Amino acid sequence: MLDFNVFYRLAAAIGIGLIIGLQREHTYFDQSDRHPAGVRTFTLVGLAGAMAALLSDQMGGVAPFVAGLVVMALLLFASHISFALGRRTADGLPTGKNGITTSVAVIIVYLLGGICWYGRLLESCVIVVVMLWVLSAKEQLHAFAQKLSKEDIIAIVKFAVITALVLPFLPNQSYGPPGLEVLNPRSIWLFVVFISGIGFVGYGLIKLVGPGKGIWLTGLLGGLASSTALTLNLAGRSRENEDYASDFTLGIVLSWAVMYARLYLICIFLSSALAKPLLLPLLLPVVPALGYALYLKAREFRDHRQKSADFTNPFKLLPAIKFGVIFTCVMFVANAARVYLGSGALLACSFLGGAAEMDAVAFSVIDMNLKSGLAVRELVLALLFASLANTITKGVLVCVLGAKSMRRPIIPAVVLICAVTGGLIAYYMTCV
Repeated sequence: MLDFNVFYRLAAAIGIGLIIGLQREHTYFDQSDRHPAGVRTFTLVGLAGAMAALLSDQMGGVAPFVAGLVVMALLLFASHISFALGRRTADGLPTGKNGITTSVAVIIVYLLGGICWYGRLLESCVIVVVMLWVLSAKEQLHAFAQKLSKEDIIAIVKFAVITALVLPFLPNQSYGPPGLEVLNPRSIWLFVVFISGIGFVGYGLIKLVGPGKGIWLTGLLGGLASSTALTLNLAGRSRENEDYASDFTLGIVLSWAVMYARLYLICIFLSSALAKPLLLPLLLPVVPALGYALYLKAREFRDHRQKSADFTNPFKLLPAIKFGVIFTCVMFVANAARVYLGSGALLACSFLGGAAEMDAVAFSVIDMNLKSGLAVRELVLALLFASLANTITKGVLVCVLGAKSMRRPIIPAVVLICAVTGGLIAYYMTCV
């Protein structure tokens, strides 16, 4: 009896080889050139990987698959030797370049064929997408690498150290007085890593697309994760790159707008019944934020002010640690208010909690709504008070930690968002 699942896995392996082979074939501009593999070879290699895995499965050992891998490596080695001997001038000197990217891709396709046989098709597809991007973005990746300085490489190593070597060894346990066990070393350090990570993402975007576009793209992406961390990072960076203070302001305001939209999506994901009640309170503040961001962009476009092309490296551990300490202190005060003031002071606790992070307040009040029957009106007011405090806190952080030239343009954004939020608070307290 035919097992169509077998043919399905073999077909997936063939398809992967075919796709990668087509991409590699497309890069061979000189048809007279010799290359270790083309579209036919890649297709057969994918099939060979799946068949070798099938044989290993039938024989109860990995010998056929390993043997196929060794044979593949020897064939590639022989191909490179032949290629090197054939590309010589009349004087016997080698000519041209003999890279190994295609050969490495052949080995990966062989391994992907084996992965397909064992039914890991989703993982194989993800790897293929990454491979296609890496293989197709050759010029962009090389250009990006050439733009990096020695200091950039050292900064990346330092960031890897604080992430991979420090974070895993910190205790994932909460400390503090009874009832206030909120000081978790791993969570605090994770916030420090997160702030530094936003800096690296922004720096990479700046290197790829230029400072102007890179900064506001960082604002959009940072707002999807944490507008508070994004504000802290960009405000601190503005002191060393004051020529781009207006771009930093634009990125920060955009992150504030994205924060409201993200919070709305989180709330309706936790409770779909809140989609309509939270539509106005959480999405109306987006309007002044986006409107003011468009105004900043238009003003920047009109000014045409010459800016320095130099942009300093993003890794500064001490400022990130300071930001982590500030975040921890605010979080501790907010939890102390919740414990000592009690649930009766919901709005006060939400205001203090929102000064640190909006997500925690949203999770808390929605949980109260689902489990304790908290009224929707009280839930909405709690979120509005939290968002008001969050906006004020981020505005103060920009004024205190950012460049002096950021203070004047950031104040209108704070005033506009707070005015809309305050109007909504007055409406829900008196009219609803």
